Amino acid sequence: MSSINYKSKYDEYHNKFWKLHHKNNELVHEINDLKMKIDIYERRLLTGEIKTISYHRDHGLVTHSDYGDIFFHKSKCNFQLTGAVVGKKVKFNLTNNQKSEAINVELQMETMSAFDILDFGIYKSESFNVNELSELSELSELSELSDTHSENSFVSCQESEESDDSDDSDDNIKTITNSRKIWYMNFITGSDKKANDGWLNMIDNGFVCTWQKSKVNQKLFDKLNIGDIIAWYAIGLGYGAVLRVKNECSYITDDDLKIWKTNADLLKEHHEWATKCGCRIIKIPVEFLSYTKLDNCIRRKIGWSSEDWTSGFRGPNAILPKHPKWREQVIEMYTEMKYKTNNP
Repeated sequence: MSSINYKSKYDEYHNKFWKLHHKNNELVHEINDLKMKIDIYERRLLTGEIKTISYHRDHGLVTHSDYGDIFFHKSKCNFQLTGAVVGKKVKFNLTNNQKSEAINVELQMETMSAFDILDFGIYKSESFNVNELSELSELSELSELSDTHSENSFVSCQESEESDDSDDSDDNIKTITNSRKIWYMNFITGSDKKANDGWLNMIDNGFVCTWQKSKVNQKLFDKLNIGDIIAWYAIGLGYGAVLRVKNECSYITDDDLKIWKTNADLLKEHHEWATKCGCRIIKIPVEFLSYTKLDNCIRRKIGWSSEDWTSGFRGPNAILPKHPKWREQVIEMYTEMKYKTNNP
């Protein structure tokens, strides 16, 4: 009677699972791409909900049931970008100029009352015709008689915009802005399909890795704290993710390694390599605040000089850059990855 090798069966089906998982994601992405092209070609009117408004109120994010989060710029909508519009229903068209973008973004007026418009001061004055402005003026007079709190609502809204940035800013941008420390760390990878699959596996499993040996990352366990931000740099490619540390570091286990080392021979090779090099792999549990494909990493954003742009430190050590624009750079990279690039 032959015995079953459960370990090899586990490795076999573990590998099959992740292969089919990524294949399914690719097919879903391809189907949505085709549907999106049809919507763009036929100029279909779509509906969604405003998810976030940027820190500087120059762009936002619309969530669509099929396409997920879609970027839009303030110049492509006919209302003021304030915290009042987050969660509001909108209609829009799609375009694709190297990235998916919502245009002709309008609030669905049937879901709002006229008093909402008055109290929030949402619409730009030039977006109303004469009759609409006259009607709103009458409503404003009625509102003043019934509730003095609504007096000068447009002006008060503008004043609150200038004094309070917290209502409509992206929560992750708040996290980056208020973080105790923002680290720079790098890793070595390729940009082919195999490397990108490994990258996707790390994203799916919520951790990244670095290595520790003599004089390298000896104090990493003490350096990194929960809530710290890491700008994750792929050597030779650029920044691939902005991360938030969500748990304490640990040495990687064989179960973790099976994400890449899918059979016993590959695991054995890894352990032989680690012994020969005198190093250990450290697992850093993280939340991927934003990320991009390895072939679309951010090298240096347009408008940033080489003197102001931080990158290219040598070695895998966690480093705290000293440049005064480092935090601003990380926020801009986060925004670029989150809203303007196609995530895997």
